[in-house]
Amino acid sequence: MQVRIILADDHPIFLLGLRAVLSSNKDFSVVGEATSPKELLELLAQEDCDLLVTDFMMPADNQNDGLRLIERVRRLHPALPVIVVTMLHNPALFTSILGRGVKGLLSKSSLSHELPAAIKAASAGKLFIAQPVKNAIAMVGGCGADHLVQKEELSPRELEVIRLLASGLASREIARLLNRSKQTVSAQKVSAMRKLGITNDAAFFIYAQEHGLLS
Repeated sequence: MQVRIILADDHPIFLLGLRAVLSSNKDFSVVGEATSPKELLELLAQEDCDLLVTDFMMPADNQNDGLRLIERVRRLHPALPVIVVTMLHNPALFTSILGRGVKGLLSKSSLSHELPAAIKAASAGKLFIAQPVKNAIAMVGGCGADHLVQKEELSPRELEVIRLLASGLASREIARLLNRSKQTVSAQKVSAMRKLGITNDAAFFIYAQEHGLLS
């Protein structure tokens, strides 16, 4: 069964490149394209799809708030896997994007060979983070593959919190789901970070991906 995909980018040439990458795979079908946030939201309301691949920066009304667009898409279509593509190289921004529950974060520099794998992972409910993004986060967060060594054993509850955080849930949602206080969840998150030797939220996403916690 083909994965039905909607593409969004304000550069027609880049949309053409995306389509070319996907057309070579019989498992993927592009069912719609948008070149602005307004077009994207209208298209999502009209066209059934299984996955969205969107550029992070699509100007609209002199605004470039990609985070707000992601939040709106996630609110209106919570079950839709979203893969975000960006040419930016900002670890703090990567953390913010991942924290909004996207299923993939790709760099345009590695798109041609990582996009198919990202789509397959996202379609299976798994998180995919491109290697350039991982490298950027690792530089500031101490979370490269070589650093993800568990210095102390995580408790089952800490592991559970990491898995849910990496799936895109906020602390308050995790607290409600697990019937714990928000303070307890926050404390377990802090404890897990200390044990793992990582220093930012994006490290949770990489840890979960590389250790199979999202499968």
